[in-house]
Amino acid sequence: MTRSRSLVEDVWPLSPLQEGMLFHAGFDDRGPDVYTVQSALDVNGPVEADRLRTSWEALLTRHAALRACFRPVTGAQMVQVIPR
Repeated sequence: MTRSRSLVEDVWPLSPLQEGMLFHAGFDDRGPDVYTVQSALDVNGPVEADRLRTSWEALLTRHAALRACFRPVTGAQMVQVIPR
């Protein structure tokens, strides 16, 4: 019998800072989320897509926190789920 491997590597509690940010982000659901940051880059010159993809995948493999997503567990309690 073959066991399937879980898609979840780990589950972490939120840090106090993350809990505070989550509270403030959800406090006014009609206003902008001041903690959401988007950056854009202009790249001059050729980009090697395979090398960029391989580098990004290595970064995600090395740093689990970059793979974290936030999920509710009970009521308002949230956890960080780290996918494989």
